Amino acid sequence: MFKRMSVLVRREGDTRAQFSQGWRRHGRFIADLPGLRGYVQNHVEEEFAAPGPPFLRADGFVELRFDSPEAMAQAFSSPAARAMAQDEPHFLGHGSGYGLCADTGLGDAQNGNKLILALNGGDPAPLEAGLAAMRLPGLIRDDVAALIPKPGMAPPQPVSSFWHAHCVDAAAARDAAHRIADIAQAARLHVAIFRVRTLRFA
Repeated sequence: MFKRMSVLVRREGDTRAQFSQGWRRHGRFIADLPGLRGYVQNHVEEEFAAPGPPFLRADGFVELRFDSPEAMAQAFSSPAARAMAQDEPHFLGHGSGYGLCADTGLGDAQNGNKLILALNGGDPAPLEAGLAAMRLPGLIRDDVAALIPKPGMAPPQPVSSFWHAHCVDAAAARDAAHRIADIAQAARLHVAIFRVRTLRFA
């Protein structure tokens, strides 16, 4: 199996709520892609400032699974993909795609108790050790193998790895996010931290 992540940014002038509404509706186009084995939307509820200038804009994170990169390429050249692309301008300002080194599966968090972290370079060992010490359930690390440009859009935002963690509830996720920001500051890492709720379509 092959897993792909994408980072989505809303159109200029739209609110995050408007983006989420349009993206939910857009889900039916993605679900029609041939060969799709899994599809989760992660809608950003909150973001937490880590030290240093922000390096990642995000209103949503996409997780897609296919049998292989070749199956994904076929899906994105299908008639269903053309319908998908025609709908994107109604809600999407920018999209960044990432091919991952391994298929780590998908996780749900409908109640806003999931954190997604994005790391931009640097030694990930301090972050990994800090997260392990926090004993966050469902911790997943997705290392980026390739950036996937989106036709007609600016180049993908730089990310070297994504991390997913499921907390007991939204309050626990907020607490964990602040602790992770402290870890990033101590290690001088560029980490973007988001609390999300998920919708599974496939």
